[in-house]
Order: sequence, then structure tokens, then C-alpha cells
Amino acid sequence: MSQAVSRCLRPISNLTIALLLIGPASRSVFGQSAPQSDNTSRSRPDDTIDVPRSSDPGKQPFIRQFFQDELRMWTSPFRGSTYKGENLYYVVPFTLVTGALIATDRRTSELLPNSTDQSTWSLRVSQIGASYTLAGVCIGTYFISRATHNKKAREASFLGAEAVVHTLLITQILKSVTQRERPLDYHANGHGGTGFFRGGDSFPSGHSSGAFALATVMSMEYGPKHHWVPFVSYGLASLVAASRFSGQKHWTSDIFVGGFMGGTIGRYVYRQHHVPGIGEDRPRQGIAKLTPVIALGPGQVQLAWKF
Repeated sequence: MSQAVSRCLRPISNLTIALLLIGPASRSVFGQSAPQSDNTSRSRPDDTIDVPRSSDPGKQPFIRQFFQDELRMWTSPFRGSTYKGENLYYVVPFTLVTGALIATDRRTSELLPNSTDQSTWSLRVSQIGASYTLAGVCIGTYFISRATHNKKAREASFLGAEAVVHTLLITQILKSVTQRERPLDYHANGHGGTGFFRGGDSFPSGHSSGAFALATVMSMEYGPKHHWVPFVSYGLASLVAASRFSGQKHWTSDIFVGGFMGGTIGRYVYRQHHVPGIGEDRPRQGIAKLTPVIALGPGQVQLAWKF
């Protein structure tokens, strides 16, 4: 038991800084609050960089705000605000759950039959969360927004793409740092331990992180008025995550960290750059009525219609 705990804590200690980049799934993760309406003031920390905001998603300074967000994400472990307040309610449970999953990954990977057919079909299903599929959803949403002049759909396409790119970029860096073996390679090579730092690219799951990042943006964009959107979005993201596990491409801890990271970044991007009220229908005006107006003056009578 002590050896299992030791094996669990060893990779955790090396990943502490990296995991803090993920942060809690709330607007205070990277030290910025959610955007409010244009007419209300909001408190912002001293190190926050203001980005010009436009009501038209096509006119937002996306390249500039992308690099500013990247800088904020990577520097979050070095700011005192990261270790205060509600962040602790997420960081501590997240770290404990991740550690428990890493310690039991070897056992959970053997729960399924792991047959050839299982792996084949799982990998086919998991392509829903592939980078080209997610890019296709964002591009398709953008062209639909252009054809229908729908600013809300255009914002969803831009924010969805931004969240996915952020997530995949951070995921790839973490993969390079942790170098964890995938389950198939782990069992084939007969290695012990937790599989970290053996030249692999398993931790965390890129399919899971990208799928949950896009699902979160779409759910926050359309969920308040279309309650089926979160069920479909998160349902597909969960299906992707499950298929990566059943396809023996990832451990349970890879999927958990990837999904959590994608959801957190998607939530951050939406809260930071969403334009309140965008794409909302204008209040319907009452039906125009013709009203007769009679004006009496010296030596004249005037009849007019007011509408």
C-alpha cells in the first residue's frame, strides 16, 4: 500500500505546477471576472489587460486577446490570487481525485474485455472529438452565421475555436512534459509504475479536452434558451471520453484531467469574451395604428392621420 501511494505522489509532485494551470472551473481561475453589461462597472485586478470590445464578433481583436489569454493562463501559478479564495475548493479536490485515479489506473484499464472489436469501434467513435472534427464544427457554425447574419452563432464559432486551440496547445505541452505511456504501450512493454516519463503522449487526453472545451462554449452560449444543447454537447463529449478509454488510448486519469481542463478553459474563454445580449431578438413593436387627428385653427380645419 505504501509503495502504491509513493508511486501516486511521485508524478503528482512533478505535475503540481502544470495542474495549477488548469485551475478551478470558475471565472476566478485566471484572475478575471466575468464580463458584465456595457452599462455596468466591474472590478478588475490591477494586472488585467483591457481588450477593446465590439458587438460584432467578426471585429474582435482575436489574435491579440488569444496571446493575452495564453500569457494569463501560463502565469497564473505565479500570482498570489491563484492560491486564495474559492480556487482552493477546486484545486485540492481536483488534485486528490487525479492522484486517486493515477494510483488505480492500472486496475481500471483491465475492467473491460479489451478485445480487437472493442478497440476498433471505440476509435471510430472517438473521432467525434478529433481536432479536425472540432475545427469543422467551428467553421461550419461560422459560415452558417454569415449566411443567416446571426451574430450569436458567429460568436459561438469564434469562442469555440479559441477555446479548442487554447486547450489543445496546453494539452500538447503537458504531454511533452509528462511523457506518459498509453495503456497499450504500457502493457506491451511490461513496465511498472504509473507510466510517466517514458516517452509517451498519453497525459492528458487531447480528444477529451478539446471536446469538453467546445461543448462548454456551446452550452453556455445556447443553453439558457435551448436546454437540449448542454445535454447534446456534454453527451457527445462524454461519449468521446469513454471511447478513448475503451479504445485503450488513455487512462482514466488522462480523461478526467483532459475533460476538466477543457471545460475550465471553455468556461474562461466564454466568460471573458462573451458580449452580453449579442444576437438577442429585439422587442417586437406594436402594430402601427392609424389615428385621425383634427386641428382647428383661425379660418381653417385640418384633418390628418397619425401613425
